[in-house]
Amino acid sequence: MAKRAWGVMAAGLMAAGAMLHDTAMAQTDAQAQALGECMVLKSTGADRLVVARWFLTALASAPQAAGVATLTPGKKEEFDKGMATIFTRLMAVDCADEARPLFKAKDEAGFRVAGEALGRVAMEELLNNPQAGAALSAYAKYLKQEEFKNVLP
Repeated sequence: MAKRAWGVMAAGLMAAGAMLHDTAMAQTDAQAQALGECMVLKSTGADRLVVARWFLTALASAPQAAGVATLTPGKKEEFDKGMATIFTRLMAVDCADEARPLFKAKDEAGFRVAGEALGRVAMEELLNNPQAGAALSAYAKYLKQEEFKNVLP
């Protein structure tokens, strides 16, 4: 009977631990979302343009982008510095209350989620430009509709 009681108690503790873990994860997700919302709300259009350009310079630095994107010497460093300035202001001043719990928990995933929110808005601003929208959809002229007959209603 005692062994069974210990087993039941151990199972209960593991279940409670799993629920606490799930609760902690939900809390972390909520903190990451709150930080992401703050970063979006506290960033300016100019900030988001720097974020988008910083992202593009990072992509252009990849070997896979060789021959497709050319990075002007000094531009990567320029946008790195601009991104550092924006990141510092958002994390240490404008969104400090939202960032503090993620720093305390050393929650890299939470910062990634928050950063994705800002990155998404930054890229949306670029893509709202009619020239960018046209460039993104230009591939459609090469699609062959007859090859989609088996998937189209």
